[in-house]
Amino acid sequence: MSDYSAKSDKELLEELLENEPLEGGIIAELISRHMKTVFSIARKYSDSADYEELVSDGMQGLLSAIRGYNSEKGEFSAFVSVCVNNRLKNTAKRALRRTSRLSESDPEQLEAIPDPKPTPEEAVIAKENSESLFNHIKEELTELELHCIEGAAMGLAYGEIASKLGVSKKTVDNALTRARAKLRRLYTG
Repeated sequence: MSDYSAKSDKELLEELLENEPLEGGIIAELISRHMKTVFSIARKYSDSADYEELVSDGMQGLLSAIRGYNSEKGEFSAFVSVCVNNRLKNTAKRALRRTSRLSESDPEQLEAIPDPKPTPEEAVIAKENSESLFNHIKEELTELELHCIEGAAMGLAYGEIASKLGVSKKTVDNALTRARAKLRRLYTG
């Protein structure tokens, strides 16, 4: 895999949009560059919702930004901020609705709910764990399996993944089946 750290976001996005095989390294590089934005915006809404839920939804917002970016929309980093912020605003609203429903029920139940905000140590450990897990996944999966999983995670259909990778839909299906089995083994230990 290439070293993408020297390239700008614009160069990476242009390369990702080309009809060449999906390059998981590009997506990984963009995610690593903009994870701080996700964490920062998640912290902003952490009084209203569970921090882990916010980070998870924020990462979905980041992936949506990668998928939906158009250079006419301005700078990519600003587009990421807007996508993540909008997504997390909706997450916070959902959480507030859940909380209001809970407050209408037994008040003793609310006292049993722990504070969802992670401590700084927990946040650092979570980041290290996610990086470790991603590296372990990269070690376990073949390059084809990794590209197929990333394409599926981006919401691409098997045909689109096959076209970008220059393989058949059956090859994509088989690679995804193998990758999912490997990931299940990783998660279930």
